[in-house]
Amino acid sequence: MNRIASLILICGLVLLFMISCGPKKTKEQLYAEALQFEKQENFKEAISTYEQLINDYPRAIFADSILFKIGQIYSNNLLDFENAINAHKQLIKKFPESKFNAQSLFMIGYHYANSINDTTMARQYYEKFLKIYPEHELASSVQWELDHLGQDINEIDFLKTGTFEETNQDSGNPKPKNTN
Repeated sequence: MNRIASLILICGLVLLFMISCGPKKTKEQLYAEALQFEKQENFKEAISTYEQLINDYPRAIFADSILFKIGQIYSNNLLDFENAINAHKQLIKKFPESKFNAQSLFMIGYHYANSINDTTMARQYYEKFLKIYPEHELASSVQWELDHLGQDINEIDFLKTGTFEETNQDSGNPKPKNTN
């Protein structure tokens, strides 16, 4: 009798487990849920749901954009720059042909330089950016960051005077005319 009761109990537990798991959410459902968490400013739940989406659907055509979005949420909303960097690194590793790789590489360098103050790592990622993407629209920004890496904001000439126009005027360059 004990054996039959154990068998019934095990079958019941297995059935309960199968029912409680329910069907797997679609990628559209997970994405909508994550967006809702974002709207509610529940950023940790949004990230968790986006991560579930990537784990459940790693070959989804938008998985790289989700990883980029995770990096941006960590950076902009949670001010968690280490995890932002990790998300961008993961994007580059998992999706080597992604259209978001240049921006991610820039963001990694930017966070090392301006958020974490690790100029060695910032220089490494900025130089890697310029090597891979020398003609990218962010290349001039990366070069500017490299040129001013480690400098205090008060040490940068045109930022000291207040405006770019004042710096041009001081250097002998004419101030742009107001055409209005």
